[in-house]
Amino acid sequence: MSELERIVAVPFRKKAASALTENEFVLALSLDLKWFSPEQAKVVILNAEKEGLLRREGGNLLPGFDTGTVDIPIGFRPEAWVFEKKSSFERIVDRIASGRKMERQKVVALINRKLEQLSRLVEIEAAAVIVARESDIEVNDLIDDAYASICRRGS
Repeated sequence: MSELERIVAVPFRKKAASALTENEFVLALSLDLKWFSPEQAKVVILNAEKEGLLRREGGNLLPGFDTGTVDIPIGFRPEAWVFEKKSSFERIVDRIASGRKMERQKVVALINRKLEQLSRLVEIEAAAVIVARESDIEVNDLIDDAYASICRRGS
């Protein structure tokens, strides 16, 4: 379970809602919870959309997962790193972990095993994409970033 999943789940659970307007979501994160500025809350929305944790429908934001199953520890406050740009590999790992309901460490171990099976003839991002596809986890939106990351290392 990722920190971003927890952040997204809290406003929906606090308001006991299955859909929120963008404004309601931003107000919940900024004014109600006092976790972020309104600008930061909008970045949370963008990041959550990229990760498939939020989607837009009819002017509302809907969670891309069951918010009721998210473990939110008492006194939970998001860490500052939530705004750091994650690598394509990290985002693929997060997506697999979320989809398979596994810890990130176990996902990385799966990817490393796949890398070994492929005799290390592919980059780790490619192995991550293969593991995602074998797990029926949609990562098409991350493939271009993964490819660009591989190309940057190769040059």
